[in-house]
Amino acid sequence: MIVAGLISTPGVANADQFRNGQWIYGSIEREFVRFLNPDNSSRIGEPNTGELLAGSDQRGRWQAFGFDTNRIVWSPDVDQNRGRQVGGFILQKWLTYGNRPPSTQQPVVSSDERGRLGYPTTAEEQAIGGRYNNFQGGAITYQNGALSAYATWGDIRNQWAQSGYESGQYGFPSSNELRCAQQPGSNGTFGAAGQLFKNGTKYITSGVATSFGGNPSNRYEHAVDTNTMQLPMRGTTKYQTNLDSGVNQWNSVTAGKIAINQGAPANVSAMEVRDVNIPGGYVGQFNGFTRTLSFNDAYMASLSTQNRNHTAAHELGHALGLKHSCETQLMTPINSAVQIPNSLDRIVFNEIWAGF
Repeated sequence: MIVAGLISTPGVANADQFRNGQWIYGSIEREFVRFLNPDNSSRIGEPNTGELLAGSDQRGRWQAFGFDTNRIVWSPDVDQNRGRQVGGFILQKWLTYGNRPPSTQQPVVSSDERGRLGYPTTAEEQAIGGRYNNFQGGAITYQNGALSAYATWGDIRNQWAQSGYESGQYGFPSSNELRCAQQPGSNGTFGAAGQLFKNGTKYITSGVATSFGGNPSNRYEHAVDTNTMQLPMRGTTKYQTNLDSGVNQWNSVTAGKIAINQGAPANVSAMEVRDVNIPGGYVGQFNGFTRTLSFNDAYMASLSTQNRNHTAAHELGHALGLKHSCETQLMTPINSAVQIPNSLDRIVFNEIWAGF
């Protein structure tokens, strides 16, 4: 018997192929032959599984190649005749994206074709400086040299598309889609989405009524003396170590723009730092009208060092004029252990104070 794989012509689909001890059939085989070299070697590796069921309804099929560095995935809802290849960092990202909407806090229950992105609708294609696959629910894009690929979908993807995708003002995506505060005063809830892009100074938001960045007229009340460009403080707190951590973190961001100073004399208009004990109240709070920064001993005392540092740095962010923003950032509206201003925190700070 002649083994089909040995007489396969690159780019020409045969009924079946037998390679590396596995059969490659039908629609998956039709995609596989597109990746054969003239010497009949495969650019996506040899099959290391048989054809397996795909999809929650098991109507689809998939097969792994190159020790699962590539997959060919087929769905009758995408193309009756040919599967689609997904590989590398794009495959890795696709296998981790679940179907939890970004506006909820429900756990991820599935990924791959069962997740939010669904089945691939293209094989991996060339982007300007990278690669991408389109999927039923969006796309995953990879920039050459990056350590991860990232997905875009929905309104954020539409805005990115209108700007010219990776060749436009935003460049490649540089974060997963983030759950964000719907309103700047949101406390403990997310109702919108945001995403960072490679430009380094750009982000796109979706469903946000009031941006968490913007110009100075769109910021929170702050404690900055705009004449001296300082944030002076006085008062005492038992959480001084945590406050010092926050001051050091923000001074590394605001250097050259705003100096945060402690020990302001009585004749200087300054933000008062104090401790309170209010069971059932907040953990930490900056009040822009009274220019006070309060730590609530009813809760602060039982927090970890990381959470105390977060509270101090987060409230200092409000004192600098920043609103609540997104998960993974210091200005998240959800209590967290993030202790340092991250990418979006820095972008928003620079937006607020760009004109000073």
